Amino acid sequence: MAVYLIPCPIDQEGMSNIPERTIRILHQTTHFVVERAKTARHFIKDSGHPQPISSLMIVEIDDVHTDWKKQVTEWLRNGNDVGVISEAGCPGIADPGAEVVALAHQIGQKVIPLVGPSSIFLALMSSGFSGQHFSFHGYLPNKKNELSLVLKKFEKDISIGHTHIFMETPYRNVFMLETLCQSLQPQTLLCVACDLNNPEEDIRTLPVRLWQKENFTKYHKRPAIYLIGK
Repeated sequence: MAVYLIPCPIDQEGMSNIPERTIRILHQTTHFVVERAKTARHFIKDSGHPQPISSLMIVEIDDVHTDWKKQVTEWLRNGNDVGVISEAGCPGIADPGAEVVALAHQIGQKVIPLVGPSSIFLALMSSGFSGQHFSFHGYLPNKKNELSLVLKKFEKDISIGHTHIFMETPYRNVFMLETLCQSLQPQTLLCVACDLNNPEEDIRTLPVRLWQKENFTKYHKRPAIYLIGK
């Protein structure tokens, strides 16, 4: 038996970005541990799973009412494959699915990662920055002074070819862009990868001095990944 890491779309209309093999294994799986049950059910249903959604076994990683580790261990030891599904993109990357993978290794179960979209890696690929040395930091401090200090620290690393990747809640994009432009040097390169895998996808790498001329309100409430590099 195995734990399958099943990527899901990073955009509501992104089912076409999920490879055939990933869908085939999803359809063969009936037991799932997921980041958010509602999102996972939508994905499974939209994929055309052959079994009724109500018949599938689905448990959330952060469900305080369920000991998911005990449940997943029992499923595996009873001969069931287990699928791990993130809220968006690849499980285990900026996502609590890593806890399921760690459990699988601890109890000696096979782990099989499947192919699918990851907003973090899509942003890195399309930034033009170094993919040899990079760090993903998730969400940065939400207070301006603290955020500014962190950004300036990142800026020092880019001279040695290190790329820094981070994200922000979509409704705070304007705040993030304003702080970036106020904190970084005019020549520093900033990439904003917005609405990835969406028809409205917008990916641009520009020096900060050019970003300062932009109208940031157009990024309000749009999912985005930020990168600083060279």
